[in-house]
Amino acid sequence: MAKSSLQSSSFPLRSREEIEEGASILLPLFKLLNGIQPISKALEEMLIKNFRSEKIKKGTILLHEGNISENLCFLAEGVLRSFHTIGEKDITSRLMFSGHIVISAGSFFKQAPATESIEALTDCVLARLRFSDLQDIYARFPEFNYHARLITEDYFHKQEQRLYMLRKQDALHRYEFFLEHYASYLKDIPQKYIASFLNITPETLSRTRNKLRSKQHK
Repeated sequence: MAKSSLQSSSFPLRSREEIEEGASILLPLFKLLNGIQPISKALEEMLIKNFRSEKIKKGTILLHEGNISENLCFLAEGVLRSFHTIGEKDITSRLMFSGHIVISAGSFFKQAPATESIEALTDCVLARLRFSDLQDIYARFPEFNYHARLITEDYFHKQEQRLYMLRKQDALHRYEFFLEHYASYLKDIPQKYIASFLNITPETLSRTRNKLRSKQHK
């Protein structure tokens, strides 16, 4: 079976064109990093050298539950979801979009079996970085640890927001939360995954959308 993007795979040598394409894909990532604290040219070149760009098709499983996530991905284009399998059902736990850094945090940081799977909901363009290469970059560029810390803090803050939304709010407020954060991606996400992400049934989601439309037209 072919290796998926978050699992282990060897990296072949790249042509100049492939390196330039990879650098172009990483421009939004460099904008993010420089927004935290300007990065050196040497660090930028190291990231370009170690990130590998890849195009994947809709429906591709980047990580299978139970496998070890050995790659961090920067999502340049597309939409991904993470999900947990419970019996015959899967529960959507996260939605990831262009500009997101994609990891299965527990699996990647601890190099342990993943408790989730990650799937492409659209065709995607991404760049991936191996765990071993990331550790080498941390060692060579200690300042990069600061960027990583702030990005990790933001990741867990967003997870906390979602947990609060699920525990404290009713279906209508959950859907309004979704629209506030993800409205531009509505057409890319099947309704069953939106319902699962909000921890409501598809029927409840349908009623909630109708209720919101009625509320907006009053």
